[in-house]
Amino acid sequence: MRFAAALLAALTFVGLAGPASADPVVGTASDVDIAFLTALQAAGVTYRSGEQAIVTARLVCQFIAQGKPSTEVLQGLQERNPGLTTQHGTVFVGIAAHSYCPDQLVQSGAPAAP
Repeated sequence: MRFAAALLAALTFVGLAGPASADPVVGTASDVDIAFLTALQAAGVTYRSGEQAIVTARLVCQFIAQGKPSTEVLQGLQERNPGLTTQHGTVFVGIAAHSYCPDQLVQSGAPAAP
């Protein structure tokens, strides 16, 4: 239950009601951050603040590294962002993982670890 509360508080940052726009964070963002925000926009996932989206993406990776299933992370996103569809939430989690923790991604067709 403690994890759920932390997850919900952390994932509040993805406010998907407002469209993405020229965000001041881009001037100070790393190449990874810019690529992440660009990928979200290309996928049609909107956010209120680029900085908050980046923070949330990094938290997604922390939760994945802690062994939390992506379905639990997605559920937390949706509970705090009622307009977030399962498709956009899944896309957000996938882009976050690809951008900030690609080592956490499971490669299809890869042999299982011994």
